Amino acid sequence: MKKRIVYLTHWRFPSEKTMTPLIMKTCAGFVLEGYETELWIPKRHNPEWEGKDPFVSHAIDTRFPVHRIPALDFLRFLGSFGFLLLVLSFNVTATFLLLFGDRKKTYLYAHDVRDVLLPCLLGYPVFVEIHDFYESSQGWVNRLVFKRASGLIVTNTLKRAHIHDAYGVPLNRMIHQPNAVEYDFFHIPLPAVEARAALGLPQDKRLVLYTGHLFSWKGVDTLALAAAHLPDDIHTYFVGGTPEDRMVLEAFVREHALPRIEFLPHQEHARIPLFLRAADILVLPNTAREAASKYETSPVKLFEYMSSGIPIVASDLPSIRDIVNEDEVAFFMPDDPESLAKVIGETLEDKADAASRAEHAARHAQKLSWASRAAAIAGLIRATTEV
Repeated sequence: MKKRIVYLTHWRFPSEKTMTPLIMKTCAGFVLEGYETELWIPKRHNPEWEGKDPFVSHAIDTRFPVHRIPALDFLRFLGSFGFLLLVLSFNVTATFLLLFGDRKKTYLYAHDVRDVLLPCLLGYPVFVEIHDFYESSQGWVNRLVFKRASGLIVTNTLKRAHIHDAYGVPLNRMIHQPNAVEYDFFHIPLPAVEARAALGLPQDKRLVLYTGHLFSWKGVDTLALAAAHLPDDIHTYFVGGTPEDRMVLEAFVREHALPRIEFLPHQEHARIPLFLRAADILVLPNTAREAASKYETSPVKLFEYMSSGIPIVASDLPSIRDIVNEDEVAFFMPDDPESLAKVIGETLEDKADAASRAEHAARHAQKLSWASRAAAIAGLIRATTEV
């Protein structure tokens, strides 16, 4: 009989969030590794995606069961308290359903320690991906789950060292696995002129591009401010973000009278490779002001940028240097718009150096596949439970 993995997560499916396709790709990888895999999610209010197949929406070819289980979804009415109710009720329902499961044949998996807060008490082997920390008032959640987890999958070496030092988790119960990318999906052999024609973007301008969410810790304000220091033929494009976050950044741009900035809404996943190929420069402007950005992140966006073969300019942060180096990206001083503008200019002028870095980054991205990531995680599962 095959071993079974139950992936528990409180997120919406499908959704505009980066984490949802990441979770589904992880599940698909487990299927290919020979595990019977199920995704357990709460029944949530999701009007913008109502009736849409998450496998189609997120371009997942390998199918597996997705179970929507009861939970109290008052997030849109009660804010942070509604989130607490959602996560706790999801925990309660999942725990009840797991009471009757086979603890010898089933492994629990999550990307958020809060999603296994109660299930981890049942005696199942538990594996958790560590993307973010919750160390203030919720530090006790980490201690409870880390103590009972069979293994942790940590997305950068900085967090792995911190968890070992602060929580005493043995290194042999953790593996370092950054996020991953579908290299062939993003590495398309399409000239910029054709990509721009397909997207209706100007052919006579140099384009600096950012894709993804517009949260403050992503450093999008720094990129917006940098536009004022760039030549008139360089236009900056922000692609994506929620309508609410886009409105905030648009207001920031108007307030500071920042020039040559364009905003495009969230795009279908299949169009993102076109946008990347249309750009002259791709920017990862993460801030150094927040730990989530400086130390914790393992940006899927960076891996997509690397796969595209387009030159990258990135914040000089420990979290980013955990993935790439000067041979692959051009670094600028974080939170410094003038430094960002200077490095963008230098990268555009020195085309040979920029092309060399882009080529090195693309070769690196080829090694960061979802299949190899799933295989490494499966190796940890086997090493800690199937001996």
